Amino acid sequence: MNIQEFRTQIKAVRESSPQHWEASRKFMAPELLAKNIPALIQSIQQVDLVPSFQKRLIHVVEQFGQGIKTGEIHQDLKELTGLPPSKAFRALLVWGVLTVGEKEQGTDEHCSTEKMEGCLRESRNPYDILLQSAAPTLLDIGAGDLTFEQEIVDQYVPELRARKTALKIHAFDRLTPGSRAGGVYHKNRDRDHYLKSFPAEELTYQFWGGMDLEKFGQAKGAFPRYTMCTCHAPANPTFAYEPSRVDRQLIDDHLRATRGQSRLSRYEGEAVLEVSHQGQDLTFPPWKFDIVGPLALLQFMTQRSRVGVLSAIDDEVFWELLSQILADDRFRPRNQIFTKETIPEIFGDVYKALNAQPIGGRIDLAKVSKIRNSMPSETAPLKKTSTLRKFQQVEIRRGALWEGVPSSFTARQFSHMKEETPPWWIIFLLDV
Repeated sequence: MNIQEFRTQIKAVRESSPQHWEASRKFMAPELLAKNIPALIQSIQQVDLVPSFQKRLIHVVEQFGQGIKTGEIHQDLKELTGLPPSKAFRALLVWGVLTVGEKEQGTDEHCSTEKMEGCLRESRNPYDILLQSAAPTLLDIGAGDLTFEQEIVDQYVPELRARKTALKIHAFDRLTPGSRAGGVYHKNRDRDHYLKSFPAEELTYQFWGGMDLEKFGQAKGAFPRYTMCTCHAPANPTFAYEPSRVDRQLIDDHLRATRGQSRLSRYEGEAVLEVSHQGQDLTFPPWKFDIVGPLALLQFMTQRSRVGVLSAIDDEVFWELLSQILADDRFRPRNQIFTKETIPEIFGDVYKALNAQPIGGRIDLAKVSKIRNSMPSETAPLKKTSTLRKFQQVEIRRGALWEGVPSSFTARQFSHMKEETPPWWIIFLLDV
């Protein structure tokens, strides 16, 4: 690990542990500081750092612990951690002392894959996995009105509170705060206020508006990895077509044929997309017909978490997602749009097995067809990372809602959507 990688790690640990960051203030008292210097040095020695950098860092820590706080020491701390001297040593304590015990007890990084797999297979509720982690974290993509976030908090914070464990929830949505487009899918102010009202030792919550997959890599305070990553009702057509499989011109032609003519316009000074559909003029956010594709979504989720939950997936998006999870290339035919007519032919026995599932049914995908080992990593949101993660388990479920399982606002709308078939769930566990 070089100095830049170490800086990134220090920053991530500090931002993901607000309770330890606050506690680090009292650890700066001379008596506590001297007591914890050996533990901090041990943590530095156990990390695979560039030798010259490691030696310099240990020297600075020793000097600071002895009360030597010259301008040179302060400058070294700033260079080594990337933080102002006033925050640098506290961040080192959070990284090398205060969070070490949690790692030994088993955070999501250290909870065994076997234990997580057992939990997912035995429980109807995939979110029970949050109770398996000593430091549970969840990232929700396309959070909408925060219905899901409130249900998660109401269901799990009481039990986690009894265990003296804090839950950390991050959420983002493409809708720009204050936009007139998006209607009921905007962040609900009352729920946002409710989620912010919890003490840090019970819940840490943060929401980003006007954020997409690509931008989230630069989101201040975002964690490198979460226990779980969720996406409820993945957007159609955003994730309903795979641009590496189908040419954009074919996608545009299909959208015009099925959705109607569209054009960028402005409404009260705001950019919008106007779509003429079945004699009606509908207004959407300007990115409504931007195509990201299922591969980018899956890559993002597999890189950011150990467990992924996609719920209330409509038929079009589901089969595109599934085609990227299954191993055989025949499920990813070049320049062929998935439609009600072509899906049975392309997916064959897989289609028959899954389509036979009743509402409330669940099935291990590995029993139906071979699963892809890992997601390729060349699409835009993941250009800077090359880590490949193997699927340990993939489960398919049928239906919008499951009793006792937190759900989204959109999932609750499927019963009113006459043109929609029963939606799907995809729940996956990675072996990391």
